Amino acid sequence: MAHINEKNITEAVLKIDGLSEDSLEKISETHVLAQETLVGYILSSAIEYENDSLMDYMIYYFNIFSEAISMQGLKMKKIDEDTIDEFQEEYVETLDEYVETEDQDLIGSFCNQPMMLSFLLHEINEEDETGERMEEELASHVFIVGIALIALMNRAIIND
Repeated sequence: MAHINEKNITEAVLKIDGLSEDSLEKISETHVLAQETLVGYILSSAIEYENDSLMDYMIYYFNIFSEAISMQGLKMKKIDEDTIDEFQEEYVETLDEYVETEDQDLIGSFCNQPMMLSFLLHEINEEDETGERMEEELASHVFIVGIALIALMNRAIIND
């Protein structure tokens, strides 16, 4: 299984953050069109939580991770409804067990992308460049939806 490395995540962040609004829209559209079902699934969480900020963060992380995967020379198979349905039961069981045990290794093995998970946790737990921290409810939602995003993207990576 190919793991996305820190260098590609860092370069993807720099690229995404450095784009003009038009360029960002184009690259985002490219990534979203390649994984419409996955993006729909992730964004439905933001609607369910009634949290527009969550939607913005999830699109941002989706674009960064998609770009990092591309920079690493990897491709993803298209995630479909069946993949999400199969994933959902294991995801809910893993979250339930994590809530009971707070076992970080459980989340790590579920996602199977150490650098992507590390990046997400850093984003949630650390101050941003303005010295602000993510508010607790948003951080919780980003964590819950973010691990689903990472785990599904990991399952979609095509290993040659």
